[in-house]
Amino acid sequence: MLSIQEVKFIAKKIVKATTKILNDAQVLIVDQYGNYMALDESYRIIKGTNEWKPYIDEIIRRKEVIVIDNPGFNVLCKGCRNEGKCPQTLEITVPFNMGDVFIGYMSIVTFSDEMKHEYLQKKDQIIDYLNSMIDLMVSAAQEHVARRRSDQMFQELNTIINSMHYGVVDCDLEGRIKCTNNAFRELLGIQDSLSKKRITDLVKSKAIDAVIENHQELEEQESPIIFNGKLYRMLIKAKVIKNKDGATIGFIFSIRDAQGITSLVYDQSNKYSHSTLDWIIGQSDSMEKLKKDIANIATSTSTVLIRGETGTGKELVARAIHSLSERKEKPFVTINCAAIPDNLLESELFGYEDGAFTGGRKGGKTGLFEIANGGTIFLDEIGDMPLHLQVKLLRVLQEREIVRIGGYTPTELDIRVISATHQNLDELIKNHQFRMDLYYRLNIIPINIPPLRNRLVDLKELVVYFIDKYNMKLDKHIVGVESSYFKALNQYPWPGNVRELENAIEYAINIETSERLTDKSLIPKIAEFNERVKSPQTLKERLSQCENKIIQDTLEQYKNEKNNIMKVANLLGISRASLYRKVKKINETNENQ
Repeated sequence: MLSIQEVKFIAKKIVKATTKILNDAQVLIVDQYGNYMALDESYRIIKGTNEWKPYIDEIIRRKEVIVIDNPGFNVLCKGCRNEGKCPQTLEITVPFNMGDVFIGYMSIVTFSDEMKHEYLQKKDQIIDYLNSMIDLMVSAAQEHVARRRSDQMFQELNTIINSMHYGVVDCDLEGRIKCTNNAFRELLGIQDSLSKKRITDLVKSKAIDAVIENHQELEEQESPIIFNGKLYRMLIKAKVIKNKDGATIGFIFSIRDAQGITSLVYDQSNKYSHSTLDWIIGQSDSMEKLKKDIANIATSTSTVLIRGETGTGKELVARAIHSLSERKEKPFVTINCAAIPDNLLESELFGYEDGAFTGGRKGGKTGLFEIANGGTIFLDEIGDMPLHLQVKLLRVLQEREIVRIGGYTPTELDIRVISATHQNLDELIKNHQFRMDLYYRLNIIPINIPPLRNRLVDLKELVVYFIDKYNMKLDKHIVGVESSYFKALNQYPWPGNVRELENAIEYAINIETSERLTDKSLIPKIAEFNERVKSPQTLKERLSQCENKIIQDTLEQYKNEKNNIMKVANLLGISRASLYRKVKKINETNENQ
């Protein structure tokens, strides 16, 4: 929204020019508070006082043109210092808004009876003239503000571009540089302006040449470029700029080196880079032992295998180990082996050379082992890694070097491997789903994270931590919990562990309307469990629950195996038909709850 302050400079020019045209009359602009924003100084001398506030209030109330042909004696002049002796003979006032807000008014004032009669005779023309001046003033002000905002946006955009860690180049249709950011000049070691120079004269790159020649965008790919006679391996991306008719008018290139991409992944993966032992919540004996073990092994280079149920915080432990090590300033790269399809996992881990397979990225791809070189790589859910990749990982751990898919030249690795799993690797080895030799390589330093149900003494501290976290995130003001709410949490078995607890607290803070968490804010799953606990159970019901849990846990353990139903039935010592019948009964019970 514009204010009169925005137009003060323009208003003064309009008043000055208008006063000269009107000879004996004066023009002034007053804001909604009675302050003069533009006037000829002779007006102030003649009148000898500021504008009368009741008069301004009346203009605001009426929001229409006001003509006073008896200044000093008009009802609106009552109480004014010039009442009964005003030097003015006529005042024609036109209010104006900016948007829907009253901003002020413009007036024409005369000081002689002769001018008064003359202006009253052409009152309508005077009012039209004032409205025209107001329109001119507002339009000029809007243009001024738009220009100022455009300049401000350009400065902000320029600041953003110059804050980027990779080089950005804006070129015209012929490849002549229009502007670059600081990172591009630093990348090439050039301090001088590059404006109007051709990018193809600065760097030799087939990828850049192809973009300019074919007007085709380029997804980020590794590509060699030559600068000052030296060959560099860069990551290049290009966007084609088109006008409203669809014709190409220029190109924007982004360029960064191999270290640049490593830094990017490192920055993204280190959003918890400040993780230390302080971020592992809990004062129970088992958690104190865990923290002590982490501190003791952090400076080692040996591989670590972290075991724990889903949601216990295996990645947090891995980050804590990294943050306390001498590698803390180096990359920490994490990959979930269960979340990436088998056919993509190998290329993600080891990378590939250009032309290694159909559909691959031009210029090849850097693998995560290379990106993490010098730092730590965290292989989460290692138990889900396919057997053929386990062989390759074993070789990497033994030889401490990596060869890209389709490549021949090995890259030496200085890297620490931390892996994690919620599965029983001993069972996977027995079932020939995990290599024993790889297991021994990974399990040099074992770390076990206790489930939340085995350290409920830490529950209160965790609840307080998550309340503080989501109070800040959601702008809420929860100050504590009711005893019944905490009792319900304490009775729940927490199959999802700390992650499930965090979800429960976030849910509660979102829906709670009081200052404390109550039974009403329990997540439905926990509320239902709480109701079942309150109801007395017979021995038969309790035995049935235990049986159901054993069946569900065993089915979960063998869910990815062939003939898993038969294996589970044999392990439990029941027939396959009995197992099917019990599973059906479990599902029906769950649906009715």
